[in-house]
Amino acid sequence: MSVMTALAEIVPVAGNGRRKLDQLMRRGTDFLGSEVAIMGGAMSWVSERNLVAALSNAGAFGVLACGAMTPALLDTEIAETKARTDRPFGVNLITMHPQLSDLIDICSGHGVTHIVLAGGLPPGGAIDRIKASGAKLIAFAPALSLAKKLIRSGADALVIEGMEAGGHIGPVSTSVLAQEILPHVSADIPVFVAGGIGRGEAIAGYLEMGAAGVQLGTRFVCATESIAHPNLKRAFIRAS
Repeated sequence: MSVMTALAEIVPVAGNGRRKLDQLMRRGTDFLGSEVAIMGGAMSWVSERNLVAALSNAGAFGVLACGAMTPALLDTEIAETKARTDRPFGVNLITMHPQLSDLIDICSGHGVTHIVLAGGLPPGGAIDRIKASGAKLIAFAPALSLAKKLIRSGADALVIEGMEAGGHIGPVSTSVLAQEILPHVSADIPVFVAGGIGRGEAIAGYLEMGAAGVQLGTRFVCATESIAHPNLKRAFIRAS
């Protein structure tokens, strides 16, 4: 199925349900500039130009996964994504990348509006560089103490990602993290919840708890726009 179809399965397209969802997502959509406050989880080698553009074109917020890309490769990937969509999208950078400063400069040169830093606490110099570029900084907070530290350091939004997520994760479940962190920081900063979310009811639950939106990655691996190998897609579909 396409990204548009996948989104339609979890987000009401009209009626009272959609109006209620729009109200709950207002803070997130205002922050992201998208129609729905659903960020695409950055999956290395999968979250590239085609899937990211498809997500943004469908009304969500696509996020490019830089991973181990060189600055030159990221430059090309951002340009190719911009050629496929005129809607907002973000770029996910790994904090331990040896050329992090150069990658931030590439994002700045393209006018990327949102940069997601993942894979550890962001170095102070990286935060300053991102803020100076005018981009909004989104950071991952695996614990309440780190969430508060990231807010003090200048993060514009947080992602709290539970152990159900794929990728760089911690040992605590999504629901526990949400209950631990949202009551203390959601009034101060937009917070997006990630990890094991695949249905609209789960999204609504986290929004009711104070989240500004959610992040979904695995849900879109099997989309027709995804470059994941057909064998991988079949394995996902057969999994139980």
